[in-house]
Amino acid sequence: MEIRDMKLEEILAVDKFLLSFPLKPGLYSELQEKLAGLPFLIINNANEIVFGVDYYHFLVSHDVEYADVLQMDIPDKEALFLNFNLKAKLTGLNLYEKLVFIKKLSQMEPPIEAREIYTQTGLDINLDNELMQKLDLLLSTTFRACLVEESIGLKTALLICRLAPGDQEVLLELFAGIPFSSSHQLKILEMVEEIVFRDKCSLADIFEQLRIAQYLEMEKPQKLIIDALFMYRNPVYMEQEARWEEEIKKLELPGNVKVTHYPFFEKKEVEVTIRLADVEAVKEFLARGFFEKR
Repeated sequence: MEIRDMKLEEILAVDKFLLSFPLKPGLYSELQEKLAGLPFLIINNANEIVFGVDYYHFLVSHDVEYADVLQMDIPDKEALFLNFNLKAKLTGLNLYEKLVFIKKLSQMEPPIEAREIYTQTGLDINLDNELMQKLDLLLSTTFRACLVEESIGLKTALLICRLAPGDQEVLLELFAGIPFSSSHQLKILEMVEEIVFRDKCSLADIFEQLRIAQYLEMEKPQKLIIDALFMYRNPVYMEQEARWEEEIKKLELPGNVKVTHYPFFEKKEVEVTIRLADVEAVKEFLARGFFEKR
């Protein structure tokens, strides 16, 4: 192991150890100022970059010819672990980068067990058959943006893999544009799978029919979208809602009175909202004795 002043054109930026998605050259320029004197380029004996590819591109873009480099005699597996751990400490890794790391380790011989990965890195991801079978799809351009930005978690991503390719794109675009909690994402997935199976149509057609796009610019679009999908999934509810609207119309309520039912008719109770001019009007209204005293 030695630190060398090395010409950049002699250094190889190979894919073998690359974990940075996207590349962030500027980030390492900031770290260089904070951690002056430390080499941010680590290479192996073949002059391949083990760690610091972002920094390498920063130097190249600024026409730097030479840089301090730490050269190590290090096997590929240990090089990957070193790269992962240094990135985790200095910049953190997004979910896509963690899956890239798993993919690269899975291609090594002999296979590396999950326990060793956890021991070496603290990465607690279940390397079961489902994940390994869907890993290439998760690392495709279809999923990349959502996993890089972590707008979806791994559990949600694996469930989206079960959908048809076109439906995957529609749902990923929704989750990329609107921040849903993990529980809400799973709820949407459950409803979407049922609707697509029942109606034998694409998710794009369903979203167009429900005019989902109109909710994207509204306040609290998450609730509006979930409610729209819920009502579409439950035609009985829609029939109840239609009967309710018809019954309320027959009441011919004054403009300052509003009657609403319990969410999704889970209870028979109704809520009556009365808008009055001021406190005196409230006192006068209560004096008529419409309400039971508790």
